[in-house]
Amino acid sequence: MNSLQTPRSHIRQDALITAAYNERRGQIEGYILKRIGCKAIAEDLTHEVFLRLLEQTTLLTSQTLVALIYTIARNLVIDHMRRHACSRRAKAYFAEHAPRSTYNTEQMVHCNELEAIEQRSLARMSPRKAEVYLLYIHENRTLEEISTQLGLSRRTVENHIFAARIDVREAMRYAL
Repeated sequence: MNSLQTPRSHIRQDALITAAYNERRGQIEGYILKRIGCKAIAEDLTHEVFLRLLEQTTLLTSQTLVALIYTIARNLVIDHMRRHACSRRAKAYFAEHAPRSTYNTEQMVHCNELEAIEQRSLARMSPRKAEVYLLYIHENRTLEEISTQLGLSRRTVENHIFAARIDVREAMRYAL
């Protein structure tokens, strides 16, 4: 908690964010969906917007909150589009340059290094967080499927995925 925030202002801020979530979630999801075109990703990014709001250390007001929500949403859309474009370019490059039936040695080594980094990162996570991450990322399960399968709330699943993705990203950033 920021030294400028008292426990009372922190509670008010959480209530303000909760009210904004209930009131604007559909609008934000529509804003993101219009730009990305995938409902599942739009839902995930919408939740990410509000998770980031909860991490804010500055004092929020009802006047600044809406602008901040759309700024965070816009930045997440841009980040997603950049990753998607980069992924498309990489796939196209490998499809054009890779042998049809097998990877070359350099590609195999690179893939093995990335897998090892991810595995080390997963080993440092709690078993539940690692399980949620694997189901979501590697088995392409939806939040609802994971929630039902593991008996967790959707919000808990979102939090595990969010934290696990940060852990893996940081491990890869550090290693590469």
